[in-house]
Amino acid sequence: MDSLVDGMDTQVVLLVGAIAVFFLLSRLFFRIFSGAAGTILSIVIIVLLLQYAFDISPKELWYEVSHLPQNLARFAKQLA
Repeated sequence: MDSLVDGMDTQVVLLVGAIAVFFLLSRLFFRIFSGAAGTILSIVIIVLLLQYAFDISPKELWYEVSHLPQNLARFAKQLA
């Protein structure tokens, strides 16, 4: 066993390990991105539509999204 370890160049082992890690990480990234690509595209389309068709900035949209629970609670009180 020692002769096998002694015969290997550590740079080659490091290179093979780096290639394996890169392959696995890129595969993971591709799976995550392909699953979320539809959602990301939908969000981009909605934001662009609001921005160009209704002149609503992303900052205004984010403000409304962050205050959505309060607005929904106020709306529910008005209905009751």
